[in-house]
Amino acid sequence: MSGLLDLLSLGSLVLLFTSIYRKRPTLRVRYWLIGWCLILVHFAGLLLRPASDLGRASQDFLVLGSLVLGGIFFLLSTTSMRYAPGRWLAVLVTLGVPWLATTACACFLPDGSRLLTLSSIAGEAATFIVAWRISQRRPLLRGTLALSVAGCTAWLCYGILHHHDGTSLDVMLTQVYLLLALLYSFEVSRFTAGVRTVVLSLYAWSAVWISAAATEALWPAVQVPEQLWNLPKYLVAVGMILTLLEEEIVSAEDAGAHYRVLFESNPHPMWMYDTETLAFLHVNDAAAQQYGYTRDEFAQMTIADIRPGEEFSKLVAELKRTCENPLHGPWRHQRKDGSFMLVDIASHQLEHDGRKVTFALMQDVTERDRLHEQLVHQANHDILTGLPNRALLEDRMGQTIAYASRYGQKAALLCLDLDRFKQINDTYGHAIGDICLQEIARRLSTRVRAVDTVARTGGEEFTVLLHQIAKSEDAEHVAADILRGLNEPYRHNGIDIDLTASLGIAVYPDHGTDPALLWRDADTAMYRAKKSGGNQYMHVSQEISAATLEATELEKHLRRALKDGGLELHYQPLYTRDGQLCGLEALVRLHHPVLGLVYPDRFIPIAEESGLIVPLGNWVLDECCRQSREWQDEGFHPVRIAFNVSPLQLTRFDFSSYVIERLRHYRLSPSTLEIEVTESTVMRNISQVAKQIETLARLGIHFSVDDFGTGYSSLAHLHQLPVQTLKIDRSFVERINEPNGTYSIVQAIVFLAHSLGLIVVAEGVEREDQLTRLWQLECDRVQGYYFARPMPASAIARLMSEPKRIPVASVSAAREQGARVPEAAV
Repeated sequence: MSGLLDLLSLGSLVLLFTSIYRKRPTLRVRYWLIGWCLILVHFAGLLLRPASDLGRASQDFLVLGSLVLGGIFFLLSTTSMRYAPGRWLAVLVTLGVPWLATTACACFLPDGSRLLTLSSIAGEAATFIVAWRISQRRPLLRGTLALSVAGCTAWLCYGILHHHDGTSLDVMLTQVYLLLALLYSFEVSRFTAGVRTVVLSLYAWSAVWISAAATEALWPAVQVPEQLWNLPKYLVAVGMILTLLEEEIVSAEDAGAHYRVLFESNPHPMWMYDTETLAFLHVNDAAAQQYGYTRDEFAQMTIADIRPGEEFSKLVAELKRTCENPLHGPWRHQRKDGSFMLVDIASHQLEHDGRKVTFALMQDVTERDRLHEQLVHQANHDILTGLPNRALLEDRMGQTIAYASRYGQKAALLCLDLDRFKQINDTYGHAIGDICLQEIARRLSTRVRAVDTVARTGGEEFTVLLHQIAKSEDAEHVAADILRGLNEPYRHNGIDIDLTASLGIAVYPDHGTDPALLWRDADTAMYRAKKSGGNQYMHVSQEISAATLEATELEKHLRRALKDGGLELHYQPLYTRDGQLCGLEALVRLHHPVLGLVYPDRFIPIAEESGLIVPLGNWVLDECCRQSREWQDEGFHPVRIAFNVSPLQLTRFDFSSYVIERLRHYRLSPSTLEIEVTESTVMRNISQVAKQIETLARLGIHFSVDDFGTGYSSLAHLHQLPVQTLKIDRSFVERINEPNGTYSIVQAIVFLAHSLGLIVVAEGVEREDQLTRLWQLECDRVQGYYFARPMPASAIARLMSEPKRIPVASVSAAREQGARVPEAAV
């Protein structure tokens, strides 16, 4: 009956340790649980009643072996064992093998077996090795363990010498629990009630066997109850449970201290409130300071008190979402003084005092939200005028057109550009210019409805989006009203400034349905109004739309041609007065799958506006050099090739170096190239182009002024530049023989050129009478359809292989008629 009660008591302890381990799965509790399970096996084995000798020996091995293993696992729970990787296995093997061998020898072998003696000695040696290893750098522990091992070894030797076979088991069990008691004594940092109970009970447990042996030897007639020997086991278990409870109390105290640091002293407002009633349970100092309420006042309040003016059901719904989302907001909270702030809240639910509560941390984001709104406003509005910018206008255009499409209404886009605004900046300064832009923005905003949008989309460009208009004429009325408003006199600091603008109008869906195309067409109409004198508005016309579409298509195709091919050079011959071929002019052509062969007058302006003129000019230069090299390699005499250079290309700082690099690449003489520049380019950019021209001219490259007479000239500057040739524009040659024609102009140009030592070339010669008159004026060279149209490189090769001369007789005839030129032809 006593053994059964012991088994039930230890079974309850094992269940208790199992429950503890489920909540605190630490290594120490795990080893304690295993150890008490083995002690339970020990008590269970005592209840067995085997009949045979082998059965009784097996029972003894089970009872004693489980007790030994239980002690070893208790030993593994100490700090010295469980925090060293792999040490637990080494200790288990080092101590378990000899000690279990000793137990087996004592239970199964006859008395006086040498194996029992050897295994006992091996067990003591193993105990000494383990004690030595785990007590390194701890002299006091090492000395104590050495004394305990020495005492147990002396006791073992005494038993062996006196042939007491039971001494081996007593020494082994004493050694196990004495070693355990000593390690626990030296590893604890504070001796609480639970720790003292464990340590003292372990010492008592280790003294059971030596006490039993001494009692048996000294007082053989005394019968000690077994419950007395088992009492230390229960006290060890009680001490372990007390130790765990004490650790839980310490953890709770530490958690409370952390709570006070994290909650009470947190700089962010924090609170706990009842999830059901929304009543505040706890608030920290930061919350009281932020909201202006005292803790006592918070204790009488609910969450609804800081969210006034809102429906209670809506508040509850938001708080429910709070539990599902860890961070939400911003919310609008009210302080005690009535002021409002925006907050973000992080929260989660927990159990507290048997009820559901919500823990929340609040962060004031009022300033952050204000800065965010400011940044959003700056990202969508012009800084100078405060008007919407291009990005916001594009968004509103999409919404306006979608609305008009859904309800079958119209919308209009007005592109506005100030006339002669550069003159205002140059005359009065950019500060006055900015004030004028602000005034324009103010006047535009007062001329439209609240649903309309006025945006600044460029330097002096504005765009007006008219929402929901009934007919196209409404857009015209608005445009006319805007012009009247802008024409009103503007006076600033005694300065009268005239403000006028050009407007282009595009109406949805009359002129298109795509926002980008509508904007483009309105912009095109605006530039047309500006070129027509300004201070007016124009509608998008079919011609404007068609021209814009064609320009867009040509730009796309030109980009592809520059990348993948599709450009070709044609060459027009130049002839001298004696009829000799003296040069070629390169003219670029663009091959288009629909438009066919496109001439430069159609795509060169597009290239200049789109920024493609520089790569196009580089391609022409490279192709001229390549073709000249090819003709020379075929054995033809070098012929100078002239090609036009755009003002944008000529004013680039690297233009001259690029030309030199191309000449070196194709191994060409500089005299084989002639660069044509327009009269306006030379005169308007004299300081910029002079250095480029002089650098290349010193190398031997020829320069000519193309279309001379169509622009404006500065003879002094022209004389200073290393130009060899003047080319008379075809418009003068065309009317040279007409009454009141251009004969005098051509005559003056020829005389001017010759006086400056320049060669004169006449372009656009198409009739013999034109040629005759040019010879009479001593023109040096001619080109035009009368001799040959521009032709591909293959045709030029045939022309150079069979040189064609122009009729020299016309030259002499022209000289004979020079003295009797009819007066009407002048």
